[in-house]
Amino acid sequence: MKHLILSASILFLPLLAENLRVYQYTGVRAQYTDKNAKNEKIHIEREIDPKCLDLAITNEMIWEGSYANPSVPKECKAMFVTSAGQVQPMKLHPDVETYGEMEVMKFIKTMQDRDDMLLIDTRMENWYRYRTIPGAVNISHLDISKANLFPKAFQKALKTLGIIQKNGQYDFSNAKIIVLFCNGAWCSQSPKMIEHLLKLGYPAKKIKWYRGGMHDWLTLGMTSTRAK
Repeated sequence: MKHLILSASILFLPLLAENLRVYQYTGVRAQYTDKNAKNEKIHIEREIDPKCLDLAITNEMIWEGSYANPSVPKECKAMFVTSAGQVQPMKLHPDVETYGEMEVMKFIKTMQDRDDMLLIDTRMENWYRYRTIPGAVNISHLDISKANLFPKAFQKALKTLGIIQKNGQYDFSNAKIIVLFCNGAWCSQSPKMIEHLLKLGYPAKKIKWYRGGMHDWLTLGMTSTRAK
């Protein structure tokens, strides 16, 4: 029986990956709230300038110097910044799924018709307002990890997440399915927030983590929104 289950899983995984690959070509239609609290429709996809489509990529072009090889059209260039941080593992918890871009796209598409799903940007508000993934709400990691310092923000976050607090106890029966992200695979903000949510008792299976965050999202040319 174990062998049969394993075989079925192996067969299923390529099918799942194939379904997710659809978003590579179709993108996802979604809604988000702009800085004026107005609902806007948006198409989320890879935004690649036509000049970049037939670019013959070489080792020297991609990996050498300042990532601005003279033969690369300016429309195809982006600044690559190496920064401090702590590289995160691929898995934070046995029951917390790690997402890539296609899984995030599917999540965004599904959450359009549901009120029990949230995409959460865990960075500080100034980062969120500068640029974020369309449809994401902002709950700073500090609102959860530093609840004693920001009690009002903590209570607001609990309400947004669907958590009811009564007599010092937390009721997670209506807790939302959430995807959390921050600046990148070297960013510890969303992992810290996940750690503290788990300590509160948040169901691990309702937590998803987009490890690549804004760094990978923008590196891949995915649609983003600004609030400024």
